[in-house]
Amino acid sequence: MDREITVKDVFMDSWQLAKDNIIVLLGLTVVQFAVIFTISLLAPALGNLSGLLLSLFDAFYTVAFYQVFFKLIDDPKDASFPDVVPNLVKAFNFLLVKLIISLVLVFLIAVISSVYFFNTPHIEIDQENPFTWDLLPIFILISIPITYLTIRLCFVVAFIVDQESGSSESISQSWTLTKGHFWFILRLFLLMLGVNILGAMALGLGTLFSVPFSSIILIIAYRHMVNNYADEEEILLDEVEKNDGN
Repeated sequence: MDREITVKDVFMDSWQLAKDNIIVLLGLTVVQFAVIFTISLLAPALGNLSGLLLSLFDAFYTVAFYQVFFKLIDDPKDASFPDVVPNLVKAFNFLLVKLIISLVLVFLIAVISSVYFFNTPHIEIDQENPFTWDLLPIFILISIPITYLTIRLCFVVAFIVDQESGSSESISQSWTLTKGHFWFILRLFLLMLGVNILGAMALGLGTLFSVPFSSIILIIAYRHMVNNYADEEEILLDEVEKNDGN
């Protein structure tokens, strides 16, 4: 990349976008919290169906959120109600990506746990209090692949929505775009964590702003990185195709 992207640049651009569209931001968030609260309230009656409904809603809402804010970035005066309606194909691809990533993480966690407990047979898990000092090493070991994959695949939704990529394609694209920028994106995640902690400290009501603002930070970071990548490589998809062919 020719121009260095800083966390400050991303934060300031994200803040400006959120401030200019605060009504849209809070409106979408209120709808999200209301639907989640309703499903949670009905959970005893719905049983296992509530988890499925929450997962489906999360996929559709996330795609709709990204659609709206990409439109507000590209054409601030032309965002309309249809942009809020999530694209079914994009939502399905996002669900598929979530499933793939979940399966990979479950497999990695199972392998790490098996190796750890095989080498430390004297350690037993207390079901009433699983968070003990004896188990701290395994929690650290498990957090490493989770953190790494979260950072390397943080732009899959952006590619699905912005470039209409498929599930496997979006994974390859996010992996390519984040290559060599692990620490920069980690700092972004730490920034988002700080923002959400501040939101939670404001009687919890601040999360109505901080949670969606975190998504805007990722959207802005994605656009900055793709634009810089395009300046250097012309078309990001070409580089992904080359990587897939090797």
